[in-house]
Amino acid sequence: MLVCMCTSVYMQAQQNDDFVTAYKYIQLNQVDSARARIDKAMRDSVTLGKDPQAWYVRGYIYKVVYKTREASDRNSPARLQAVYSFFKSISLTADTGKQMRADCKVNLKYLAARFYNDAAQALDTSNYKNPIQYFAQYLSIMKKIEPDMSTVKMEVEFAMALATTYTSLYQANQKTRANFLELAKGSLAKALSLDPNNVSANYNMGILYYNQAVYLIKGQDYDIDLTSLDAIQDNQVQLFKQSLPFTEKAYALDPKKEEALLALSGIYFGLNDFEKSKLFQEKLDQLKKEQKH
Repeated sequence: MLVCMCTSVYMQAQQNDDFVTAYKYIQLNQVDSARARIDKAMRDSVTLGKDPQAWYVRGYIYKVVYKTREASDRNSPARLQAVYSFFKSISLTADTGKQMRADCKVNLKYLAARFYNDAAQALDTSNYKNPIQYFAQYLSIMKKIEPDMSTVKMEVEFAMALATTYTSLYQANQKTRANFLELAKGSLAKALSLDPNNVSANYNMGILYYNQAVYLIKGQDYDIDLTSLDAIQDNQVQLFKQSLPFTEKAYALDPKKEEALLALSGIYFGLNDFEKSKLFQEKLDQLKKEQKH
């Protein structure tokens, strides 16, 4: 809801017909006219440019423009202008203007939530760069208005979703898209730096290395020379070793995770530790047997 103009703004508005008209237009839901008039008022009036409530009114008008004209535009200029205006209002608000700051924060939380939704909905293999920017906008707003609020959970979820997208891009052509594999690892490393005991992040990191090791052999030509084959096998062993700690941790955190047991059996087989490979296969078989009863 648009707050009423306080006395100081009203007195200034008496000297600025554009501001008064903009205020009336937005109350009548004539958003395009309101936008044109508020910009003219703020541009032409030095006094209004220093008034927090004038910036609040501008922010509110641009928020309405966004909702009614640009809601489907993830790069909405109006949304950015609304965010700028509300923060400008907060920066000019004196210590006594608690309600003004509170009103700005309510609107900023709404706009931040829309950035977060856009980041989640736009994240796919054909469009993976913009969501990063949307999520950064979300974090930037929330950390400014709620500095004590933890965003760890959402940051972890987004990093893992981004890793999934990168992995899909890599798997589409593993020979030419190795950079996406490294980006996937980087995203998972970010998730693990925030939440080291995240089961899925540990397992996904382990399985990236595991699948990379498996692909080394499957992706080679049949007539490869022995020297090259030895080098590939050495690299494969290193990848299995890199996979092991992440996969073991995922299993330690969730002993009933079938995928982790299967991967551990495969990793130890790849490391020629057939006894441990058999052990984890037996644990997997036992777990499946228990789940049937």
